[in-house]
Amino acid sequence: MCKRTSIFVGPYFIFTMKHLRISFLLCSLAFISFNTTFRAFAADTLPVESTFHRLLGNHSRFFVCQLIPKSGDKEVFELESKDGKIILRGSSQPAIGYALNWYITRYCHGQLSRAGEQLTLPKTLPIISQKIRKESPYEYRYFYNYCTYNYTMSFWDWNRWEKEIDWLVLHGVNMPLTVIGTEAVWQNTLKHFGLSNDAIGKFIPGPAYTAWWLMGNLEGWGGPVSQAWIDHQAALQQKIVGRMRELGMTPVFQGFYGMVPDTLRTLFPNSKIYYGGIWAGKKGFRRPAYLDPSDTLFAAMAKVFYHEQEKLYGKTGYYGGDPFHEGGNTKGIDITHSATLIQQAMQKAHPGSIWALQGWWENPTDTLLAGVDKAHTLILDLFAEGNPQWERRKGYHDIPWAWCCLLNFGGKIGMFSRLDQLANESTRALKSEYGKHLKGIGMMMEGDETNPINFELLFDAAWRDKPVDVSQWVNDFTVSRYGAKDDAAQKAWQIIYKTALSCPHAQEGTSESIFCARGDTNLTGAWTWGNLKLYYSPEELQKALSLLLSCSEKAKHTDTYQYDVVDLSRQVLANYGQIVYKEMITAYKKKDLLVFRQKSAKFLQMIDDQDKLLATRKEFLLGRWIESAKNVAPTIEDKALFERNAKTLITIWGTKGVSEDLHEYANREWSGMLSSLYKPRWEAFVKVLTENLSGNPSSLPDYYSMEDAWIKQHTIFPTQPSGDAVQVAKALFIKYFGTN
Repeated sequence: MCKRTSIFVGPYFIFTMKHLRISFLLCSLAFISFNTTFRAFAADTLPVESTFHRLLGNHSRFFVCQLIPKSGDKEVFELESKDGKIILRGSSQPAIGYALNWYITRYCHGQLSRAGEQLTLPKTLPIISQKIRKESPYEYRYFYNYCTYNYTMSFWDWNRWEKEIDWLVLHGVNMPLTVIGTEAVWQNTLKHFGLSNDAIGKFIPGPAYTAWWLMGNLEGWGGPVSQAWIDHQAALQQKIVGRMRELGMTPVFQGFYGMVPDTLRTLFPNSKIYYGGIWAGKKGFRRPAYLDPSDTLFAAMAKVFYHEQEKLYGKTGYYGGDPFHEGGNTKGIDITHSATLIQQAMQKAHPGSIWALQGWWENPTDTLLAGVDKAHTLILDLFAEGNPQWERRKGYHDIPWAWCCLLNFGGKIGMFSRLDQLANESTRALKSEYGKHLKGIGMMMEGDETNPINFELLFDAAWRDKPVDVSQWVNDFTVSRYGAKDDAAQKAWQIIYKTALSCPHAQEGTSESIFCARGDTNLTGAWTWGNLKLYYSPEELQKALSLLLSCSEKAKHTDTYQYDVVDLSRQVLANYGQIVYKEMITAYKKKDLLVFRQKSAKFLQMIDDQDKLLATRKEFLLGRWIESAKNVAPTIEDKALFERNAKTLITIWGTKGVSEDLHEYANREWSGMLSSLYKPRWEAFVKVLTENLSGNPSSLPDYYSMEDAWIKQHTIFPTQPSGDAVQVAKALFIKYFGTN
């Protein structure tokens, strides 16, 4: 384990443990003022050292951890070799964590990524010839979108969360959104105002829909959940925030901004509680009601909400919550004054706290921002790499803000990025006229555990104030990803960088896989406003795959290499599927039944082959998603409910009316999905077209009924990978594209 040799307790003083004990005896009042920070520093070791031990085992004994002062108001880390040890210094534990990450990636050629792990360190650790010191221009290093908590994290248990928090500290995150367990806060709050258990149960949603509940888009859908689940989530949140605080992170909790159960309009008829409107299309979900902050009930309810939250999870420095996120009924509401009152209630409960608002299109509006206290507000420009608002909205008029990237929508699977923007747009913002108030950088992906390169680059950029040479950075990334320099691998990744990872003009995120779409003769996307367009040459990506496969003898046992080979093969096959689809539809329109049968048979076979390929990696297994939902459920009734939640979210999304807009928004190119749902849909489509060509006119299949029936089935899907990833990828490359 690391041995801490010095302790930082103020901006100018470094104390030894002996001096610290003396200071403690003489200055007990200072102990009270430093609160949790002082208590953490008073231990023999730093909590981050336990993270290092979990990740590195016995290798962790070679690292020494030290806390040092900030550089002015900037976070800093240092690395140095001394007396056979690697000294990791930082102005916070996340800074020390990133110091270790820096050393592992640059010196040991290792990587702890969002998809795949390569942490086989050499027995003798490399020496740092000259001390390294890095400063971050960003006070906040933010992580998570509300949607991440459902599209990826709906059914995580503590074991998964412990690994997650280890990853967070190793990537320097100090401001994670942490909203698990808000069900218990709301339950306790509403009981105080006389709501029955039944009414509360109709307000709290199922486990896969809490994000849109907290954002004021729906209530109750996917529920009701059991009391055992509400208690489970509260206990899990306590573990999560406890560990985060130990490691020097400050979580972002849910704030109270006026969202209330619609039933309160009846229970409190004399209060100003407004109908919330509809979300997700004309046939969408009824939103929760909105309690006007000018009503006395608002202050009373906010007080109870914050009190109940603090009883369960303690205090924090940041609170989220966006009134009228993605629309909502604002008739009769003074939005500017409402913002003032929302923040005043927050400040009364937690003086000095910061209101973290999502910068999403026009949210938060200038009208709302006119009512906030700028000194206690932070705007998270969440799509800054693709549709930046900070420049168009003039830096949010001197309100502190953070440059954040989105990149993934709905948890869809696809190789995608805007690497150049990810690397350098935040630096451009820093140097701009609006850079003075740029205080943070972060990732706000809707879905996670895809495209690991994006995460590594973003949190590298968090410690730079100058542009990144992305081409060189990609070469270095490849070395750390596979453990050694390989010319073919670097050439492959340069192609990937210039194609799938350089899509600045993409409409949203990745181009969707055609295999995930409902069959039609004129497809443009898998979901209503989805996108099949490729922003690069698919033939170039085939070259990258050929190059990457050529490295297999050296790297075939490396976990990160196996993942990349499967993911790149998946993307190449999905791209080729569009070509085969077009050939199939062309044959149909020409009324050439023979060619249509040939091409449709090939298309269906490609779906089988894609399923077989994805079965070789745990990251692409439907069974892991469904079984995690059932395994985390505390009651028999919850198991059935949670399985339905898990399957509904990634298919029809919600009600039949909602599905008209949102079906396939969260489509998943996973083994199990392809074989059990996507292929049967395409088979039904091919059958209809075959009958049409045979003189028996038929209508398109009733896809919704097929999907609804699939959701109600209880098929058991594999939770463990099968087959050799590299061998299967090679065989499929030869089958469809010739010899490697």
